[in-house]
Amino acid sequence: MGADEIPASGGSSIELWLSGGGERVAQVTLQRRVWEELREETLLAGADLRVELTDRVAVLDGTVDYYLAKAAAERAARRVEGLCGVESRIQVRPRAAHIQTDADLTAAAVRALEWSAFVPREPITVRVESGAVTLGGAVSRAGDRIAAEDVVSRLGGVTDVRNEIAVRPATRPARFRERVREAVQRQHARHVAVELRGDTVVLRGRVRSLAERDGLEHAVWNVPGVAALTDEVEVAL
Repeated sequence: MGADEIPASGGSSIELWLSGGGERVAQVTLQRRVWEELREETLLAGADLRVELTDRVAVLDGTVDYYLAKAAAERAARRVEGLCGVESRIQVRPRAAHIQTDADLTAAAVRALEWSAFVPREPITVRVESGAVTLGGAVSRAGDRIAAEDVVSRLGGVTDVRNEIAVRPATRPARFRERVREAVQRQHARHVAVELRGDTVVLRGRVRSLAERDGLEHAVWNVPGVAALTDEVEVAL
C-alpha cells in the first residue's frame, strides 16, 4: 500500500494511505479533508500524525506531546462531513520536563479542581495510572462534569482522561421537556427527534458530521435536569 505524504507547517507530516476499490476517490477526498482540518490546529504544529480511512471511519495514529493536542486532533477530524466515525490511536508522550509521577499528577489534579472557579465543591475523585487520569464521583449538572474534565486535561504529563463522573440532578426544572427540545432546535437539527424517558434524553435521526452530533450532545447536556443521554443519531451524506 502506498502513501501520499503532505508536508505540514512546523516540519510535521500527515500520511494519507490510499484505499483501493471503487470508493478510492471518495476515500482519498475524505482523507484530504481530514488532513486540512488537522493542519488548521495550532496545537498540532510539529506533530507526527498519520491518517487512514476505511469505510468512512478515519483512523488517527502518531504521537503528540500533550493530551490537549490529541483531543484537538480528534475534534478536527470529527468536523469533516461524511465521516461516520473517528478512531484515535494517537499516543501522548510528554516531554521530559512535563513527566510527573502518578502521585504528583494526582495531587496536581486535585489542586487544579479545588482552585477552579468552574468546578463545583462536590466530591470528585481522582485516580491516576501511568499518566491516565480517571475522574469519579457525582455532580448535579452536566456542565460541571465537563468543566472538571477540561481542568485536568490541561495539566502537563496527562496522557489520557477518562470521565466517569455521574450526573445526578437535585430536581427537574420547570419546562424541562420544552427546554430540551429548544436546545436541539437551536442546533438547527431538523432531522433529529427527541424522546424523554424521565431525566434521560434519547436522540434519533441524522446529521451531516460527527461534530454536528457532538454539538447536539453538548447542547442537551447543558440543559439543567438531564441525567443521561442516549445518542442514536447517524451521520449521513
